[in-house]
Amino acid sequence: MYRVGVIGLGNIAEGYGSPEGKASYCHVGGILYSENVELAAVADLSEDRLNNFRTKWGGAFPDTKYYNGADAMMDTEKLDIVAVCVRGPAHHAMMLDIIKAGPKSIFLEKPPSCSLAEMDDVVAAAKNAGIPITVSYSRHWAPHVKRMEELVKDGLIGDVKMVVGYCGGSFLSFASHTTDMICQFTNYRPKAITATCEPGKDTQPGYEPEPGVVGMLIEFDGGLTGIQIGDGGEHGGMTCDIIGSKGRARVGMYIPPFASNKDGEIDLAKHDMPARDAASVFTTAYDQIARYLDGAGPLPDCTDSDFVAVHELGFGGIESALTGRRITLPNASRSRRIFANG
Repeated sequence: MYRVGVIGLGNIAEGYGSPEGKASYCHVGGILYSENVELAAVADLSEDRLNNFRTKWGGAFPDTKYYNGADAMMDTEKLDIVAVCVRGPAHHAMMLDIIKAGPKSIFLEKPPSCSLAEMDDVVAAAKNAGIPITVSYSRHWAPHVKRMEELVKDGLIGDVKMVVGYCGGSFLSFASHTTDMICQFTNYRPKAITATCEPGKDTQPGYEPEPGVVGMLIEFDGGLTGIQIGDGGEHGGMTCDIIGSKGRARVGMYIPPFASNKDGEIDLAKHDMPARDAASVFTTAYDQIARYLDGAGPLPDCTDSDFVAVHELGFGGIESALTGRRITLPNASRSRRIFANG
């Protein structure tokens, strides 16, 4: 069992779920129902949050240790996996400190950083230390989304030609879930992006506000095209249409999956399509991390070069929308600081 420490006890760490929910949409819910990891410690600066966690989850995690900050936890505990669930502006400094502490793996909440320069620092430090970083583009691990990915890669609809994703909201803190899903069904090798946006609102000194996606046109290696449309998709956000040479498929976090070819609708039940709530997305993610650490599986999804590609697209989209230019990737502008608060 790999020992996990969670830093930051907000909604994505523990609030979007309960000990009874096997498909809870939160880190500790996913850890609870994994057979490969255990929750060794949690840390938060707020005593109220620590107490609330103890009241809600303490019965499920009787041996978990509680700390009033990340430094105290990292100085005391020998952790295999560290989950960073604090807000985006705190990621850069915290990640560099955690890398120095030397866990085997880091599970980082999106957005990974507030500038590409910050991402470059963290990626270089982690690579030097041999620590993989998985970023929580969490809809990626929904059981039915993962199964559709496998079926599409196995040729269910022929060769993928185009993926159209639907999700508005902020480029880095929300719409990035769908940007990742577009990459999930293409190849994670974007070449260029053209985008439009709506203005952002919230910011802090030293940062620009985070704009929202109106639309993005993504050019991938191999002639593949990705299109991300903001609000207004027929099936809501976090949804993708995958167009192939022999058919098409549709998958989304909150809708039943669909596929068809020249003969009509494909019966996905015959292809072992799981229920949307078959497991917590975080259980799937932590199990992937554990298998990798065991030497029994590849790098987890959304890890290292995969998350870098998605984050490059987010910042490239912002750069394109603000300048009116097509941006080739990697983006030459690395210093733009966005208040990406998660």
